Amino acid sequence: LKPTVSAARAAPPTAFRIACLRSVTCSSLLLSSALLLACGRGEAPPVDAAPAAEGSGSGAVEAEAAPPPEAAPIPRSPWRPMVLIVPPEARESLLQQARDAEQRGQLYGSEPPGALDLYLALAGAEPPMPGAEEGVQRVLSRLAAQFEDERRAGLLESARLRADVLDVLRPEEAAEREARLQEARRALALVEEGRERELAGKWLAPRGGSAVAAYREALAQVPGFGPAKAALAGLEAKLLARAEEARAKQDFAAAEEALRRASRVGVDPAAVQDARAALARERAERARQALLAAGEAMDRLDLPGAAQRIAEAREADPQALGLDEAVKRLAMVRRYGHFQPGQVFSDAMAGGGEGPRMVVIPHGRFLMGAAEGEPGARDNERPQREVVFERGFALAVHEVTVEEFAAFVAATGYRTVAERRGRSTVYDERSGAMVELRGAHWRRGYLGRAAAGPRDPVLHVAFEDAAAYADWLAARTGQRYRLPSEAEFEYALRAGERAPWPWGRSVPARAPGNLTGDGDVSPQGRRWGRPIRGWSDGHWGPAPVGSFPAEGFGTRDLIGNVSEWVEDCWHDSYRRAPPDGRAWVNPGCGERVVRGGSWASTQEQARSAFRLQVPATLTTARIGFRVARDL
Repeated sequence: LKPTVSAARAAPPTAFRIACLRSVTCSSLLLSSALLLACGRGEAPPVDAAPAAEGSGSGAVEAEAAPPPEAAPIPRSPWRPMVLIVPPEARESLLQQARDAEQRGQLYGSEPPGALDLYLALAGAEPPMPGAEEGVQRVLSRLAAQFEDERRAGLLESARLRADVLDVLRPEEAAEREARLQEARRALALVEEGRERELAGKWLAPRGGSAVAAYREALAQVPGFGPAKAALAGLEAKLLARAEEARAKQDFAAAEEALRRASRVGVDPAAVQDARAALARERAERARQALLAAGEAMDRLDLPGAAQRIAEAREADPQALGLDEAVKRLAMVRRYGHFQPGQVFSDAMAGGGEGPRMVVIPHGRFLMGAAEGEPGARDNERPQREVVFERGFALAVHEVTVEEFAAFVAATGYRTVAERRGRSTVYDERSGAMVELRGAHWRRGYLGRAAAGPRDPVLHVAFEDAAAYADWLAARTGQRYRLPSEAEFEYALRAGERAPWPWGRSVPARAPGNLTGDGDVSPQGRRWGRPIRGWSDGHWGPAPVGSFPAEGFGTRDLIGNVSEWVEDCWHDSYRRAPPDGRAWVNPGCGERVVRGGSWASTQEQARSAFRLQVPATLTTARIGFRVARDL
């Protein structure tokens, strides 16, 4: 016997459906001759896996394996079950073959028959084979799952083959399956449109016309649509690669922009976050290195280099640890070098020893000169003007002492103006006046005869003597020592006070400086003719330096002890004076400015704005000096 199945395969669907009245299976199927012969021998024939063209599928296919999208309709391939005759003695063997085929994934249509064909034949036998109907339903459910997996994966030809089988045995769902296939076709068309936009560079813009928009619309058509997910993942991977390339070149702005765009794609937030973390680490390390270099530049006072390194650190990581501190330090270094406002220091001198104690005066601004209506003010103290100190400077804590000046003379052999002239102006206690005395010079006190104490302010020095001492200090320390400018002196004297006097408007209970107080009495019982009422400082003549409390910026004796030379030439007003606090000097000027109250100054002369016009060659027991230093 050699019956074939070809005629049975060609049976019309209507006839098949009429035969299948009891259930979704059919009882009028015929067994092929090959099957009958195998069963007659009592063994089941081997069942090979179905050819790929017939779709034995094992589930969802990876999105990357999806074929290029096709918008054209998918051709149908009508399916018919094999016509099989089931001898009673072969029922058990055929059921086992069906289960084996189902296990292998050979679900239908093949030579030998697939699981569905066998289950249908057994379910349609008389009587129906137990378990066959359940087998049919399992296979149909598995085919339905494969259909959905392949549809979501964009494998529409394979999904069409599954639908052809399902449409025969579950025709009531055919319309829904067809609609879902059409959705997938539209999604594929959208993915293709997205790829064209991607090639045109329209990755994320314009709004609604970008590749990402097309891919997301495809996902809206078919949630989880494999080609759209793969396209989005590929686009995100390209942006992550761009970010990595920019990071390697330390183009952090470009890297951030690429990551920002990648985050908008939104396929793998964890990957974007990892890339952000790597970029953040790279930026933090780059900023750290730049800030270290900035610190080293500031140590060398290489301010342009430090500013450049800080700019690099800010570009690398605007939130870098230590960036704010570096910016603040650079601002401080620009204004104070290696120092801090209020810091007291002494510079080492070549050959041993230290220079005078200096205090750092803070940068700032103030109104210099006398205000309108200030009692006792003179025209040469006006017009009042604002002076701005962009940088701080250092000022000696106290006047130069006899001891400090003696070191200068011993080191240089310098002879002062008074020594060369043979005289200086001293205080004559008998007359209560200042008189010239032969032999008076810097080693003598205010009376011109007795030796001055080592801690007394040096007296009887002319302007050139003070300038020579400052030049010597500069040479011995390698720093820029000089006499203070008139503006620097008044700024430090006021120390933020805008009243006429550095101590305010009312006389303090305790005298802050050495002036002419009504409580002062000379060794011979003399008192001042125009004393400051309520003022008793305990000294007649100069006091040892530092005898009074520190003033607002940490200086001593600016308020009173001896008046002091400053660098400026004399000008009878402040018109055209430098606005930045520099000394106003004209080459060869013969008159200089003296500032600050002395032990013989009245209350009017102790005003912060008070200034004296003095010949540069004058030497007297009322004038000394202190030094300033650039930072």
